Amino acid sequence: MSNIQPQFFSTNEMAKICGVTKHTLFHYDEIGLLKPEFINDKGYRYYTTKQCYTLDIINVLKKAGSSLEEIKQFFENHNTEKFVNLVQQKQCELEVEQLKIKRMQNFLRSAVEILKNVKNDSRDTPVIERCEAYYFITTAVGDQSNDHEYAKRLSEHRDYCEKNIIMNEFSLWSIINRDNFIASNYFPNFIANKLIVPMDGDKVVVKPKGTYVVMDHKGSCETKSSTYSKIKQFIKEKGLIISGDVYEVEIMNHLAEENPDKYVIRILVGVS
Repeated sequence: MSNIQPQFFSTNEMAKICGVTKHTLFHYDEIGLLKPEFINDKGYRYYTTKQCYTLDIINVLKKAGSSLEEIKQFFENHNTEKFVNLVQQKQCELEVEQLKIKRMQNFLRSAVEILKNVKNDSRDTPVIERCEAYYFITTAVGDQSNDHEYAKRLSEHRDYCEKNIIMNEFSLWSIINRDNFIASNYFPNFIANKLIVPMDGDKVVVKPKGTYVVMDHKGSCETKSSTYSKIKQFIKEKGLIISGDVYEVEIMNHLAEENPDKYVIRILVGVS
């Protein structure tokens, strides 16, 4: 043993130095990922300083998302070019993960801002407002949809935004075509989320800058028809024309309030 100790690390020493468990080293030995440099006649494993560096690389690649099988294949026939390619690949993957984290941070930040401002920014009666343009990422619902179909489209919409790392705000919007609204067909034509940064694409819809009649509906979706009627009556009394689509945003919903009477949906109707 005296001539081994200066040259090799025992399993216990290797585990402590590299911040892993002995079980991890045993497992790496079993799968052929990192075999000990020397095993004495009593079956004790010993490792070299060089293998400490190898274990460091294994740990880095694991944290970067590589599987043990991928790492094993790399070490079986590695060179400088393959190492650079592997590192660059992991850099790209980490950049994608950073974008996903940034998206979620923006998502949650917008949720907090809306809920904090809801009590100080209510529209209990219809008002005329000048509104800026908004960009939305949307999913079409269809004219003949029902609640079951809407739920499917909502799931597709959320999956698309997540898979494509769309930078959108938390609140869910609905868009009703102008003609449908006039005909009192209030089922949404699009599910939408407001984009944090404008972008182009087939699924992007722009709410034009302009004049809107704005009112908050308080209560469940099933009772919105009374609020629509108030908005239409207001538009008629003011001598306005419904000239654009209708946009609805959930400000307070079941995620924040258990009581449906406390739900708040803001409705914006384009007018001229």
